[in-house]
Amino acid sequence: MQGGRADVHLEFSGDRLELTQLSDGAMFSLKNAEMIAFDNHETVVIAHNQTEGILARLVHSFLNRDATVEEWQSGQKALEDQINHDSILDWLQQHAGLQNLSDTDYVQTIYTRTLGRSATGDELNLQLSRLESHQVDRSWLTVEIAQSGEAATHLVGSVLLQDGWV
Repeated sequence: MQGGRADVHLEFSGDRLELTQLSDGAMFSLKNAEMIAFDNHETVVIAHNQTEGILARLVHSFLNRDATVEEWQSGQKALEDQINHDSILDWLQQHAGLQNLSDTDYVQTIYTRTLGRSATGDELNLQLSRLESHQVDRSWLTVEIAQSGEAATHLVGSVLLQDGWV
């Protein structure tokens, strides 16, 4: 699609996604779309369930960008084939380049990429304590943050959830 995400308005109306181009008011009505890809390489993932929504947000958390069409298709296939979640997380970690960060920098990076803000002092202390005591590892901490309501709200322009679409 021409332009970028800022050039359109997206809204669900019943079981359809309505896309309106702001420049001329042209409207499209979509049903059962997987992704909208724009000329400027931005994408909007239309997740069909909570798991897909979390996966799409994890791309932002780990890679700090929208999922590509190819990545999204691969991710959906991995979920469909019931690939072990740890394998998916390992792939994301390997491509993220975050392994050399201290735990503090890692937590702050994930909060910034996923929530658009830094962790508060209390949040940072809690997450560092959990990492140090091995209550959670870095990958699953990232999943917890990506599955939060705050992440869903922050990334709503990049990841839309439409339960029930097949």
